[in-house]
Amino acid sequence: MAEVPRHQRGDVERRLLTLYTLKKLGPSLNLQLIAFMAETGLMNYFDLQTALYDLTTGGHVTREPIAGDDRYAITPQGAEAIELFRQRLGDSLLSGVDEAAPDFAERMKRDRELYSAISHLGHSEYHAQMGVADGGMKLLHIDLSLPTADLAERFCAAWPDHAREIYDFIVSRLSGEELL
Repeated sequence: MAEVPRHQRGDVERRLLTLYTLKKLGPSLNLQLIAFMAETGLMNYFDLQTALYDLTTGGHVTREPIAGDDRYAITPQGAEAIELFRQRLGDSLLSGVDEAAPDFAERMKRDRELYSAISHLGHSEYHAQMGVADGGMKLLHIDLSLPTADLAERFCAAWPDHAREIYDFIVSRLSGEELL
């Protein structure tokens, strides 16, 4: 059975914690925020969604629909709210975010830069779609048609370990120049 938290944060603390997290992580997808809050034990899904809604309608956060998710970013008004009311969060909450954010942000960056997905188009046709992106711009997108789901899963699982090497190989071969 799940443990019941001893102290329930109020609406203001949840909003400030969400703002502070966005400030530390930078623009983040809803799923990334959910994962961060769950992994750190800082906030549950429902409280986060309520805080994001309140912050968006209040102009403290922007919401941009992106490929089946929403990307949230802090506004200048949100940054100002953190500076004015930061002390309401307490040092332990702030340090919890400060300690976890750098590693999580690095993971987010890697997830943004390397992506993969599998789609099933017919009886025995699976597509492993893999790519490299930088700053929202696709640098490389590969769509391989494969006969089994297992093979597509293996390709996608291996992609993060070999993507840079494959990208460099393609660019150097096609340009006729050796990459540094």
